Amino acid sequence: MKTIYKMLLLATLFLPVARGQNPLVAGQAPVFEAGIGYWYTDASIPSQSSLGMNGVDLLGTADFTRRFGIHVDLGYARNFNAFNSGHTADMLTYMGGPAFYPIRKRNLNVYTHVLFGGARETGVNYESDGTILTGYANKFAWAAGGGVQYRFSRSFAVRVGVDYLHTQFFNSNIAMQGQPNLKGGVSLIYTFGEGREH
Repeated sequence: MKTIYKMLLLATLFLPVARGQNPLVAGQAPVFEAGIGYWYTDASIPSQSSLGMNGVDLLGTADFTRRFGIHVDLGYARNFNAFNSGHTADMLTYMGGPAFYPIRKRNLNVYTHVLFGGARETGVNYESDGTILTGYANKFAWAAGGGVQYRFSRSFAVRVGVDYLHTQFFNSNIAMQGQPNLKGGVSLIYTFGEGREH
């Protein structure tokens, strides 16, 4: 009996140590964010001076890695008395495209993006003799820009951004013409689920 005990004792001392495997990574889901905010655009109306418009912006983000994601943007801005004509002017933009994050930290990130889509713009212009023209255009539009997003809690962040926005509107000859605009805004962002630790 003593021999059996000695053999069991020796077996337990010299048995190879079994090591379990680390848990497998099941894959990483994208981080989704949505936001709402204020935006201002300095619209360069063809054949006229610039026209300021104020409005609201709805934002969506899907980040697939720390560096790359997709941004979508739906914005509406309005001026209630365009060029003192008594007519309103407004702009509805709907765009989406790739985003790149050159700087990404736990509570702060810097982004750049290029967005493609369309813009529906209504408003006024003037013929050379001063006759008021009213109408709208719904044409291809694109934007390029960037900004900064600061996370102040687990779920909420503030985003400030500036874009060059290219749309189209009719000129004094009632012909469509490219329209360069500068767009800036600030938004409150909500992150669905737990925020990714950057």
